[in-house]
Amino acid sequence: VIRQGPQFDARRLQAAVVAAQMAGAMRDVFQRSLQYANERQQFGRAIGKFQAIQHQLAVMSEHVFAARMAAQLGCSGDGIEPDRLRVAVAKARCSEAALVVTELAHAIHGAIGFTEEYDLQLFTRRLHAWRLTAGSEAYWQALAGQALMSHEGMTLDLIRRITDVEALA
Repeated sequence: VIRQGPQFDARRLQAAVVAAQMAGAMRDVFQRSLQYANERQQFGRAIGKFQAIQHQLAVMSEHVFAARMAAQLGCSGDGIEPDRLRVAVAKARCSEAALVVTELAHAIHGAIGFTEEYDLQLFTRRLHAWRLTAGSEAYWQALAGQALMSHEGMTLDLIRRITDVEALA
């Protein structure tokens, strides 16, 4: 049962769900890119053997797994409502990562990634749309910035509170 009232924030709940969707979609985009790089042959060897492609895959994996962790943190809180600041960080991080991940995926796949017959474009188009759903990264970064500015005490204490993995267990 979802409460309706002054304390309930539908945008926050939607942003947490969208962040989780984005993290899952980015993981799939990464896996497809990795598989494509290992299968696609150029100059007699898989393109995944080229240093430039390996670098792109490494950068992509950093963003994918950072977004995954941020989404996990963003979905945590007391009861059904996730913590507002955790959601802000999760949605902002996932939206930022989506831009980099989609760019790199299309760089690795080349023109085939944009074709209607190839499923990569289904994920990347949705990731771009989800970047704006429930507030863009700028909206959530502003919210996080306000929380940081109004926080009394050490900033590190606030960061520790929202990234406390022990609280997730």
